[in-house]
Order: sequence, then C-alpha cells, then structure tokens
Amino acid sequence: MKTTGLSSAVCFSGVVVREVVLRAMFRNIGRKEHKMTKMRMLWLAVILISFVVGCGSGETTLSGDDEAAVLAFSEAKTDNLLAGMNANDYALFSNDFDQDMLKALSQGEFDALKKDRDAKLGLYVSRQVNRVAQSGNYYVVIYDAIFEKNDAVTVRVVFHVADPHQVSGLWFSK
Repeated sequence: MKTTGLSSAVCFSGVVVREVVLRAMFRNIGRKEHKMTKMRMLWLAVILISFVVGCGSGETTLSGDDEAAVLAFSEAKTDNLLAGMNANDYALFSNDFDQDMLKALSQGEFDALKKDRDAKLGLYVSRQVNRVAQSGNYYVVIYDAIFEKNDAVTVRVVFHVADPHQVSGLWFSK
C-alpha cells in the first residue's frame, strides 16, 4: 500500500475525494490539452482501481501481541483524529498525518469533508475494533463505528509501520 500523492487520500463512502484530483488535473490546462487530460484521468482511474484491488490481497490479519502493539499507538491517534473532526479542529484532526495526507487534505478539504460527513452521518459517537492488519509497510485498523445518524459505519485508518506511525489513509464507508 504505497502512499504517494493521491494514494494518501480521504475517502467517504468508498469514493476518493474527486474534487482534489480534478482541480489538480485541470489547473492551467488549455483546450488543446483537454483531450490529453481526459486520457490522464482514465489512466489515473485505472491506477486507482488497481491500487484498491491490490491493497486487499496483501493484507495479513494481526492478532495477540502484534494486534495489541498496533492498538497501543493507533487508538490514541484515532481518538485525536475523530475528536478533531467532531470539534471542527483541523490541527487536532491532522496532528498525526504524514506529509502526503497533509497535502491531500488541506483545511479547505477538511471543511468540505466535515460538512458532508456531518450531513450524512452526524457526529462520531463510538467505535469498536473490527480488525487489525498489516499490508507491506502499513498497518490497517478497521473499526465498526457509530455516528449520530448511522450506527453501521466502517472507519479504516492506515498507519506507517515505522515510528512515529503517522496516519497515511482514512476512509469512512456505510
């Protein structure tokens, strides 16, 4: 699960935040280059689909001491992330993000994500660990979460294996 550029993105309902990608792809592009950009978007979609399909196949579920070691650092970081989102506090929300996540999810994107999440799910209430896995150089923690408007939300948080175990991915799906 390599995190470069767009792979460190926030997803809602399993869909990558398209606005960030589209703005980056169409910024300062003339009409002659529009056809080429459509081709780039097609290739980007193929790469992202390959990425999503490829990520699922290389995961190893952790248990026992390995799972406990991941949860020892991931629970506090996830607490901060979700508390920051509830409080509309971007600094707390993004405190443990890696550089790619910070680039992919600026204050403006956070505001849009929060507005959309609040409208569809409401505020975060609680969570329970569903599964902890390792995929290459990343740990994946999947939670069954309860929000005000939906009590069956899957939250997936991805962390670097290396210290300081920064967040490199975040998804909400219902």
